[in-house]
Amino acid sequence: METPKTSSDEIDLMELFLKLVRTAKKNFTLILSFFIAGTLLGSVYGMFGTKVYESKMMVTSDILTDAYNDKLGENLNDLLKENNLTLISEKLSLSKEESENLVAIKIESAQKEKPSQKEDEKRWFLITAKVLNQEVLNKLETGIANYLENNEFVKVRIEQKKNFNRELIKKIEKEILTLENFKNKIYEGNFFENNKGNVMFDPTVVNVRIIELNKEKLKYQNDLEIINSIQIVQGFTKFNKPVSPNKAISLAAGATLGLFFVGMLIAFKSIRKVVRMAEEAEKK
Repeated sequence: METPKTSSDEIDLMELFLKLVRTAKKNFTLILSFFIAGTLLGSVYGMFGTKVYESKMMVTSDILTDAYNDKLGENLNDLLKENNLTLISEKLSLSKEESENLVAIKIESAQKEKPSQKEDEKRWFLITAKVLNQEVLNKLETGIANYLENNEFVKVRIEQKKNFNRELIKKIEKEILTLENFKNKIYEGNFFENNKGNVMFDPTVVNVRIIELNKEKLKYQNDLEIINSIQIVQGFTKFNKPVSPNKAISLAAGATLGLFFVGMLIAFKSIRKVVRMAEEAEKK
């Protein structure tokens, strides 16, 4: 019982296919004209359309988090969508004329895998900017760095880290002073005079420990000097080739648009023909 039904379906599909072929053949000149016109329009747009350039910078931070940076990036893009040049200029330290060249800014983690990280471990972030004029990239680089740093959350975290390092340095200095006094007593003989019995002691142990503590002190002092919310690893680079408009994509989009419009035109003509035939049938 199913075989006739299948054969009928195949016949219907064949008839539909033949109708499409006949329609395409009948309107071949029209279809070709729209296809060529759409392709030409796409080519013109690809050559003379507004050029958008893309550049990336990489930063590292042991304060900023992935979620926090994602939110900062969203806020910037929301302002760009609203064309709120006043706030964009204020946040990125740009003039309004320079802000007009910004198209999009994206902040994302540069680490493909995001393993669980300790609070003070460095994280790497990739910042992608799309601009109309690449001359703004140098100021934008500085502006983004300032934007990431100049907020209460980051300022508090930086001050906490500075205070932590200062306290460690004080404790290490106190420990070094104690060991230095102890070493002086050993060399002066006061320590052994005040202790009866045999005392076995290697004074080089004290010297080694003093050296180790001085190394730790220098490390924390260096960290204190460079404590910052972010460090720029690689700044923006200017490229000669824009990311859009893409000539190949423009050509394909133009050709597709031409075929879409000619399809709509043919469909409209077919509907008019059907309506006209129905009206003539009613008159009879």
